Amino acid sequence: MEFETLINPPESVFEQIVYWTAKTEDWVVQLTDYKYWSTSFDKFWLFTVVEKGTTNLVASLSLARWDVPNDTPLYSIGLFYCLEKYRGQSIAKQLFQKAMDIVGDNNATLTGSVSMADKYASVFGFDKGPHFWHNLSSLKIEQLVLPEINNDQFVTKDWSEVDPELLNTYDLTICSRNRRKIQTDRFNFENSLTKVVFDLKTNQIVGYATIQKLVSKNALLAAPFYADNLEAAKVLLSDLLHQFPLLLSHKSISFMNPAVNQDTIRLLQTFAKTPEDVQSVRSFKSQFTKKFIQSPDEKVYSVTDSAHQFV
Repeated sequence: MEFETLINPPESVFEQIVYWTAKTEDWVVQLTDYKYWSTSFDKFWLFTVVEKGTTNLVASLSLARWDVPNDTPLYSIGLFYCLEKYRGQSIAKQLFQKAMDIVGDNNATLTGSVSMADKYASVFGFDKGPHFWHNLSSLKIEQLVLPEINNDQFVTKDWSEVDPELLNTYDLTICSRNRRKIQTDRFNFENSLTKVVFDLKTNQIVGYATIQKLVSKNALLAAPFYADNLEAAKVLLSDLLHQFPLLLSHKSISFMNPAVNQDTIRLLQTFAKTPEDVQSVRSFKSQFTKKFIQSPDEKVYSVTDSAHQFV
């Protein structure tokens, strides 16, 4: 079998990535992600290997470059995947090297899966990061309850009703790199709802979150979900759940949370029939090559993106 490399291939190739990564790895890549990454980052490459003369997928890797004023670029790697029948032939590894040749001496990040994190560190130099893993914490909708959250201190607004500068200023307390465009594009996703929570005592933003529908799985994902404290998080999640269309028709809701933030579990348990209904499993680790970029993990209930974002 002969192969060829396609960079930024047709949509039909990306559709195969979505299908195969969900089928064999249970990843949650969405069909809309290709356009989102391509337009939201300053530069984006989707490297793919296909069977020569066809568009039949063999392997993939995505690379994004994120520029901000007065700082060096940050690159991120995602979608590192090879069909099972082609593994062990270094096909995907060659794609990884193509990406690292572009990265050069700049900082790069990825989210390493449980099975690959050590290899990313030892072979590719992604050896800097937090001491903890990120978990996938979830609750089945059939085990969901919607309690009355009576808290007069906090109120939510739709993101479109909030001054963009105020929201961006708050986001910079979560992520030190300006990502106003990246986040605004995400807020505009179809099948999603984003709300911002305010502290009425200070009239300050104390969190925001997006819940999106994973169409291929008929499930919900909180991505991102940030809050300064658990009580604000409860009000935020309550309002999102009460307003999300056809909530009860979905299978589950999941968070991608730093394992050190146990408030994510406490938050989900507030909306569960029993505490045992909340499931949490180790999912991935945030890894960097040159410099670990820290974030306030106690405020991060779920990261934005498990492919090209670290918070």
